Amino acid sequence: MKLPYNSFTMTLSTFAIFALIVTSINHFQNSYSQNEEDLNAQQVLSSNKNTTEGNDKGKFTVNDSETILLAGKTLPSDSYLYLYDSTPYKISNAHILAKIPCNEEYSTSIVFLFGPDREIPITGLDLISELSEAGELCLYEGSMVTNGTNRITDIAIFNNSPDDISFPDSASLIIKINEIATPDYKNTN
Repeated sequence: MKLPYNSFTMTLSTFAIFALIVTSINHFQNSYSQNEEDLNAQQVLSSNKNTTEGNDKGKFTVNDSETILLAGKTLPSDSYLYLYDSTPYKISNAHILAKIPCNEEYSTSIVFLFGPDREIPITGLDLISELSEAGELCLYEGSMVTNGTNRITDIAIFNNSPDDISFPDSASLIIKINEIATPDYKNTN
């Protein structure tokens, strides 16, 4: 039986579309059939603009910087604000710059939490007095470097005072992650 030209064209077009769909599905499945560990590593490596594996297997140099504007926000008493999460990778080298409210003695009740297992009071950061104003906003900076044995994946700030903290204009935080390690990394040095 001979198909009319229009029916033949429709059948051929339908077959061609079906073949393209099947080919696309197979290509999609093959290109994304990775195990979960490969996929997680790929996601972390591709999320950073500059990532290289160092001489120490399991540690990666990254260039991930976050600027967090706090102006107009309030941190309630005995509450915290999450700033950064690298789960499942461990943070092994980071730098923090914090322009936050301080008292007349250049101190603050804001505490940095590096977790899930460490608290670092703001005194662990250095005051940059030239860019600080007592009783207003103070600028603090510091680095966090671990040997890779600590399981630090989170960075947060905690209000350790009985009063809420209101952040004025230009209050901000910068977190720069310089190096991460795989979850199973153990320093052998």
